[in-house]
Amino acid sequence: MSQQNGYIPTLNGWRGLSIIGVILFHGNFFPSDSLLAKVTYHGDIGVDVFFAVSGFLICGLLLQEYARAGQIDLRRFYVRRVFRILPPYYAALAAIVAISAFGAIHITYSNLPSCLLFYRNYMPLGGDYYTAHYWSLSVEEHFYLLWPVLLIASTPKRAGKVAFVLALAVFCWRVLEIQFHFLSSILPWEDVLCRSDTRLDGLLWGCLAAIYFPAIKGRVERVRFSQLWLPILAVVLATQGIHTRSLMLQTFLAPALVLSTVLQPRSLLGRLLEWKPLSWIGTISYSLYLWQELFLAHAPQVMATGAFRHFQQPPWNVLAILVCACVSRYLIEIPMTRLGHRLVELPSLLASKPQKDPTPHPLKRAG
Repeated sequence: MSQQNGYIPTLNGWRGLSIIGVILFHGNFFPSDSLLAKVTYHGDIGVDVFFAVSGFLICGLLLQEYARAGQIDLRRFYVRRVFRILPPYYAALAAIVAISAFGAIHITYSNLPSCLLFYRNYMPLGGDYYTAHYWSLSVEEHFYLLWPVLLIASTPKRAGKVAFVLALAVFCWRVLEIQFHFLSSILPWEDVLCRSDTRLDGLLWGCLAAIYFPAIKGRVERVRFSQLWLPILAVVLATQGIHTRSLMLQTFLAPALVLSTVLQPRSLLGRLLEWKPLSWIGTISYSLYLWQELFLAHAPQVMATGAFRHFQQPPWNVLAILVCACVSRYLIEIPMTRLGHRLVELPSLLASKPQKDPTPHPLKRAG
């Protein structure tokens, strides 16, 4: 899965498309009876694509490290993840709390511990609009805690089997939980599809794509058809049309769709995903996701009061999201990511630095 300079074609484009879909889904920009509203109603599939990209990329990077060094350094992995994810996350959360403290918006303060400790997806989402979208970030954090340890324990040789069994188990558990409500007495039933135990397969299928990427690539190179994304997208659209969302087939199809363009970046869809404006949106997609809910409230019962309400109206809400995301990306996310990289490289740099010989030079002894 290695690419020159560590860049994997089309992934930023997928992030860009995904965050646009999520924003359109949350924003309610179009009349409810319009065709555009019906299309953007399915924008939440962008979360499945985010999961697919994360699973594919994180597992691929870990496998590369294992191939290069013969081991996976968990300290290195977690330090880099902490500095990459937590500073912009807590900055956005602090802004939400501050705006609420001034009375412009209402949040449920009892939900703050679940936001701080990443178990928001196991708390009722409906009672707090402004932090509800943190559920997907909780799923990703649980994946980061689980998968690297499992990858080390199973070794890359058996990782494919482990990922497949776990993904299949989560998929089957989701179907059973939706049908029989086993945990409805202790967990919020209405948010069953936001829990890690029912959604981790979306990331695990991405892991499988990374694990078997070399073998898949070899087979795809022998296929003359250069638009593999077309039949996969057709199946995705069909599953949306026949209302199979409850089974979340997208958790399997999204990684396949992402993988098709990584394998064929010169396809029509691949070229669209490499379009620079879309790719740039992908680079700020994490910060866009963190801030978008603050400015997309449209139901009267959750909208802001006072002057801040103007920032929840088009086009000012879109502009506000972009401004906050850019500030987050360039002033927090990038500097803190670089700091995390420097911290994990520091021990190796110190170890490789020539040590001063404590033995005096012979001429000095003689003098």
